[in-house]
Amino acid sequence: MANWFTRWKSGRSRAPRRLPRRELAPVEEIVEQGLLVADVAARMTVKNAIIMNALKRKVDYDEQQIVDMVRDTLEELAEERERDARHILRMREEIRSTGRSAWSESEYGSDDSRTLRHREEVYAGVAAELRARADDRDYLTATAERARAAAWNEIGDSLKERATHPYYAGGASPEYRRERDARIQLLIERDLTEL
Repeated sequence: MANWFTRWKSGRSRAPRRLPRRELAPVEEIVEQGLLVADVAARMTVKNAIIMNALKRKVDYDEQQIVDMVRDTLEELAEERERDARHILRMREEIRSTGRSAWSESEYGSDDSRTLRHREEVYAGVAAELRARADDRDYLTATAERARAAAWNEIGDSLKERATHPYYAGGASPEYRRERDARIQLLIERDLTEL
């Protein structure tokens, strides 16, 4: 029994995991990729808000409100990246003072400092660019318009699907087909008017 416990205990004290040493892509290239992801995330967040405002809350479209929503979303994303950069900085400082860091699921050592510094620069670069975009009126307006167009396309697709539903398109019985025009008129008067 003692042998098993000794083997189990010794198996748990592994060396810290090291990030593989490799060529790192240029910070600018990774920042650009991060900005593409952030752009999609911001647009989708705003698109979903537009849809919810139109369909659930019955709120009229207000361009300035949508531009402000884009700005707020970009600022939230920038704050997240700034937190990520600060987290990496704390890890690097701990490595400098103790030789290792266990701030995440993995343990890092001084060999990982180069890669962690690279990550910190990427997060800081993405955050800085998101802050700049949040202050760029042209970018905000263009993104708001793209979100509005995406929302309208999604609403339009939903209406097309709804209009082809058997309830509106007709059924097997003659009575059902006779009432089709009244149901389509109801769709136009009620559902389209709400939009």
